[in-house]
Amino acid sequence: MSDASTVVFQRQKLILRLCFWLFRPFAWLTPRLDWVVGPEDIALMTTHIAGALPRSYTALHTRNVFYQVPYDAVIESDSTALGGRWAVWRRLYGGAFLLAWLAARSRGFIYVGGLGFLQSHHDEREFEFAFLRAHGKRVVCYFTGNDIRSPRLSLERAAMTGKPNIGSILTTIDPVFATPEYDAARRRRAEVAERHAEAIFTARVDQIGYLDGPTHPFLYFYPDEQFVDETTKFDAPERIVVVHAPSNPLLKGTDAVREAMARITVEHPTVEYRELIGVPHEQVLAALDSAHIALNEFYASVPGVFGVEAMARQCVLVTSADVADEPDLGEDARGAWVVAGVDTLYTAISGVLADQSGMRAQAQRGAEWARRHASETASRRIIADVLG
Repeated sequence: MSDASTVVFQRQKLILRLCFWLFRPFAWLTPRLDWVVGPEDIALMTTHIAGALPRSYTALHTRNVFYQVPYDAVIESDSTALGGRWAVWRRLYGGAFLLAWLAARSRGFIYVGGLGFLQSHHDEREFEFAFLRAHGKRVVCYFTGNDIRSPRLSLERAAMTGKPNIGSILTTIDPVFATPEYDAARRRRAEVAERHAEAIFTARVDQIGYLDGPTHPFLYFYPDEQFVDETTKFDAPERIVVVHAPSNPLLKGTDAVREAMARITVEHPTVEYRELIGVPHEQVLAALDSAHIALNEFYASVPGVFGVEAMARQCVLVTSADVADEPDLGEDARGAWVVAGVDTLYTAISGVLADQSGMRAQAQRGAEWARRHASETASRRIIADVLG
């Protein structure tokens, strides 16, 4: 760790300590908060969690460029991107000031992802969590994937199962993910989370890592109003629309998708394949409204957020998520979607197309599972039981 980075971290800790006591008297004059959610909005999880919990507050380091949603506080606002000394100071120390202010006002923090409000790479949030706990604040960790996933353990799992997974693929993309230092950071992050968090949400197998204690299954909090009941798109369509919208083509199996769809569109001239990369979220949702089949990701053991969006919009979901691999999904997930890996993708899609009369029923099974397990209402009920 560089000397400059260490100096910044020491200053951040000093600012947090001083400003917490400075802000505390003024905090009593402002509305009290139950939960602060942040500091990352990965796949809109921060937005959706905060939307499901009363008196919540969203606080982020930076705005997610793919989502046009409002946040309560953003440390690096659009104006800081213009540069200048103020932008640098806000980026380096804004998190410490904001954490002090919110700690004085709130009951607890739900950390989405692996970052902290301070420079967490120094101690994987040890100081930050300990400070909050020392002042009676509740801490909850919500892991979303590579923030807790161990590439080393993922490689071992891939060797054991004979199937590649996200972690094993990650090591082929960039050698840094295969280094002992990267894996050690994930181990330390797990240890810190288990030492301080009263609840940890993750997918035990899909996000395999070093969490040894009990955890809670990953919840999606997908907004109830985003669910669609209309299925008229399956009424004798002239074209079957297949959509794939990978956030990371290498990790989602996009090469296999392209290969399979190249064959299928030749064999089935009425099939239209749409691939969306780097487009606004609204455009993805609009594409799902007219799509019949959605291709999610093919190295994961649980559906991605895009997969839940697809089921909520009455699409037949094809993905590698499998109850046999991830028990956290629950037995009633069987049949909610079509299971396929990179090596069986062509066969799975061909099977769906061969039974077009059954596509509507398959889409409805997926939508029903998503309502019971991935909706805001269902997720709110579960997290309310966990957090009391």
